Amino acid sequence: MDSVRLKYVKLGYKYLVNNKFLKLLVKILRMGGAEILAVLGSSSLHLDWTQILFFSLLAVIIFTVYLMWKPRPIYLVDYALYKPSPVCRVSFSTFMEHSRLNLSD
Repeated sequence: MDSVRLKYVKLGYKYLVNNKFLKLLVKILRMGGAEILAVLGSSSLHLDWTQILFFSLLAVIIFTVYLMWKPRPIYLVDYALYKPSPVCRVSFSTFMEHSRLNLSD
């Protein structure tokens, strides 16, 4: 029962976060270039270099953790496609003879 609740909590959080990012993106896209520069250059934004560095490093760390936790793709390979033709095959005795010749060089 707890796993079902946790599943719905995760699903609700996912919808909430995705919608917030979408709303923020739409809001930014509706603003013009001059409005964006006015917001970034306004006097209400007082950031010194340590805060900028801290938040930049925090963003890099969060992005790195996201990439590490992201599941990696699994590729299924059919090795029958890579089967060599009979002309390329050699017997075991021929292989051993060529190996001995290569080692003696």
